This record gives sequence, C-alpha cells and structure tokens, in this order.
Amino acid sequence: MDNVRTALILGPAISSRGGPPSLRVANIKVHASARAQTQRLSSCSWAVAGAAYGLHAAGAAGTRDVGNVKDSTRNCRASCSKALSICCVAGVAMRLSRVTGRRYPRHMRAIPCHASGQESSTGVQPPPERKKPKAKPMPQDTRVYPAKDLCSKCGFCNTSLVGKVQEACAFLGEGMAKIDRLEEKVHGRQRRLDVEDELYFGVAEAIRPIRVVAERRPSKRAWTGVITSIACEMLRSGRVDAVLCVASASPDKPMEPRPILARTVEEVLASGGVKPTLSPNIMPLELLFSEFGRDIKRLLFIGVGCQVQALRAVEADLGLESLYVLGTNCVDNPRDGEALQRFLRSASETPETATGFEFMQDNRIHVKHRDGRYERVPIFSLKDPHTCTGVIAKSCYSCHDYVNALTDLTVGYMAAPWEGGKMTEHAQYCVIRNQRGREMIDLLEGSGVLELGESAPEGGGFPRDGIIGGVLKPELDLAFGRRQPKEGPPRWLAEFLSDAITVLGPHGADFAKASIDRATLRNIVCARAEGQGDRIAILRPGEKTDG
Repeated sequence: MDNVRTALILGPAISSRGGPPSLRVANIKVHASARAQTQRLSSCSWAVAGAAYGLHAAGAAGTRDVGNVKDSTRNCRASCSKALSICCVAGVAMRLSRVTGRRYPRHMRAIPCHASGQESSTGVQPPPERKKPKAKPMPQDTRVYPAKDLCSKCGFCNTSLVGKVQEACAFLGEGMAKIDRLEEKVHGRQRRLDVEDELYFGVAEAIRPIRVVAERRPSKRAWTGVITSIACEMLRSGRVDAVLCVASASPDKPMEPRPILARTVEEVLASGGVKPTLSPNIMPLELLFSEFGRDIKRLLFIGVGCQVQALRAVEADLGLESLYVLGTNCVDNPRDGEALQRFLRSASETPETATGFEFMQDNRIHVKHRDGRYERVPIFSLKDPHTCTGVIAKSCYSCHDYVNALTDLTVGYMAAPWEGGKMTEHAQYCVIRNQRGREMIDLLEGSGVLELGESAPEGGGFPRDGIIGGVLKPELDLAFGRRQPKEGPPRWLAEFLSDAITVLGPHGADFAKASIDRATLRNIVCARAEGQGDRIAILRPGEKTDG
C-alpha cells in the first residue's frame, strides 16, 4: 500500500512542476533520453506518467524511499485527487480502446516502455517489439499472384507481409518509379541525372574494380567470392546476427535456389555460387516472426533488384536494429528450373555437369562444370536457338533495375575490365552507395581480404550506340516468341563475330552501359507491344519517358 501511495504522490508532484529538466522527485532521477521524451507531454500526461513512474520507482526502491516523500504529501494533496481522477479516466479509456478498437486521446496514451529500461549503446532507443502482421501468407503453390504474368516470384506474397504488396511489389502500382523516392530514403539523396555514371548505375560514392585475394577465396564461389566473403566477415565480426542468402536446392541441382536465413559462417560458405533463376528471397523474412528468428536484430540481406525494392518497402515492419543490403546486378533470369535446363541443353555439350554460367565481356557464355573445366560458347552459336523461346521470365522484360539501385553495396561484373581466364579468378566491380556499403568494404579491405582498384575504367572501342542495334533485333524476336532458327551460324563464324565485337566494341564501364541501354530499349518495346505503353514512365527509375 505504501508503494501505491508513493505513486499517487509522485504523479501530481511531477505534474505541478511542469516537467522539470532533472525530473528529480523524492531522490529519484531518470536519464536524459527519458527526460527528452517526456518534455513533449501535456500537463495531463505528466500526471499519468508520474503515477506510472512513481509506482515503478517505489516498487524498486522499497519502503525506505517512502519516508523521503512525506514532505511532498502536504504540498500535493489537492492535486493528488486530480491526478487520481486522470489516471482512472486514462485506464478506462485504455480498456475501452482494447474492446472497441478506438484510439484514446493523445494526451492519455501510454509512454513507450522497452524491456531493457535503458537506451541502446548508440543513444537511440531499441526498436519496438517485433509484431507479426495479421495477413495470411499465400500458399507456395499459388498459380496466380497479384502481379500476374509480371510476378518475379520474389516470395513477398508467401509471407505475412503480403498485406503491403501494392506498395512493395516492383510490378504493381507505381512500379519501379518508387525507386526515386526510396533512393532518397535509403541513401539520403536521389541519383544525379546530370552525372552519366549515376544515371546508369544509381547513387554512387565510388565505382571500383574488386576481387578477393587468391589465398582467401572460398572454395564454393562463382567469381572470386566477394559476396560470400563479405557475408562471412559480417557474421564473424558480430555486425549482424544472420545473413539472408541463397543456398542450392540440392547437391544435384546446384543452380536452383533455396533461400535461407543463415546463422553461421559455415551455412554462408555452403551457399556460395550464383543461382541464375527466379528466387523467393523474401520468403525467409517470415522466420523473423518465429521463435527461430525472434532474436535476430541485425540482418544482412543479399538479393537482386525486385527483391530489394520489396524489402525496402517493409523495412520498418521487421523490427530490426540495423539492416545491411548487399546485392548483385541481375538481368534475364530463366523463369524456373525447367527453363534453365532448356537453356543449358542449347549452350553446353554436357549440361548435366554444369554448375554455373555467365554471359561474359568476350561475348561468350562461360559454362563452368563440376570437374573445373569451362566451355566458352559464342552467344551466336547456341545449338538449338528455337528451344530458348520462353526461357526468360516475363518479369525480366518489365524490369528496369539491372543495377540494383537500393542496395548499400552492389557487386557485379559488367563494368569490370575484361581480363580473360576463368570466372573464379576474374575481377568484378562494386558500387559503394552509402556509409553502410563503405562499412562492408572497409571491413574486408582492412583485413587484407580484398583487392580494390581505383576506379572502373571507361573503356574504348566503337561508340556503344553502334552495337546496340545489332543485338536488339534477335533479343526482341526471342522476347516476342518469334520462331528462332533451328541452328545458329557455323561455329567459326560465331567465334569470329565474338572476337570482333570484343576487340572493337565498348569495354569496361561502357560495356555495362551498352548492356543497360540494350535491356532498357528492349523492355520499353516489349511494354508497348504488350499494351503497357502508358506504364513505361512508372516502370523506370530516374529519367522517365513518355508512354
């Protein structure tokens, strides 16, 4: 009873003082963050807050503190009854709000209370308790998703976050025009359209060649292991509690995806390598609302453009203290495992042993096999071009975020100088977009894991405009499902064409810009052909075009 009496005394005492800077009453003092928070409250709220605070303080201090407030009792009896009335009204209002769903008045709302009762080490209050959204996830075997044919199967609709699909999906509503607004939120500014590098690559502090030093490269990798190495070091250093990455579906299907929420370095290392199909990377976010992931407060997310855009739209709903986003460039994914195998049968002599492939700067498809050997197939000499119709997902024909503009750090290869040799030894390039991206790079550079060049080379050769027209027509034929020839040109001619374009065509950053131009023009034409001409302006971030 003494503790309750102390609480009722402290309530009006604080209220009558109007919220003193020290908030010192009966030898009880709160820290600065609570003081700053309470200075915004009205006088009625001071009474409610004081009663609650006094009850907690008296309970913690015991009866020895009760005597310290007897003098305050004589001066506060008049206001005590007022405070008690306010507390009662507030309690009734809170109870009614739970029953009716109506919000009680602002001055009667409870003060946020964190379990720790203390501010974080950074001086910022911890995030609110993570609450699972009430929406019901769509089943994984759903045939038609909200974006219909344009769905990239990112996994967002298979989580309880699905209630926000209209705002999150890269192919609904404002589409990829949302990137303009999100760039400012994520990076502190939008890309500068008068700077060519930012027009193409998005917000950039720096664009630099990158690779992992030979003796530190992970065994399972597509290139030199830049992304895998960053993810492992973020876990080792304690900067994150988990990494959302993509493992293989099975040992027999190394290129088919299985997104996971990795808690150990071993899990990350086992997930190395590119999975070149549509992947539901958002789906493991549902684990954050389960017992498995409830203690995850700092997360590294690895993904491509459409996935990252969905993530950024619901970032505030995940209850995370910090989120790092590491991404790759992405274009023209096979829609599923069956489409992937169709493409491999057309490109490789032994598709059953393929563990990875990439369209490289020498205008050849480099196919990596289990025994370590490589096939280098000219892009003009696929064995059965007609079998590749319908391989690429329709969402990829509507995507204008090849560069993954909303990551903190993007790693790709198109703007890296062509060196020849194996993919697993070849340099890539990175776009450092903000302080979090810089932190990830500094973490590895300081430990001697990374080799960083000064800047991505501009390249040379013929102007890139002259190359785009030559490759655009066959791309459009493939996109529109037009009948492809059963056989490509003779192999010697295909080799000659690949060599000639490699020598005479754009190099380095110009090669990447030519690739972006090609994909952009193709996708604009596809949108118009599909009757979506009026949507083109809202599908493209940055510089927009008329429908």
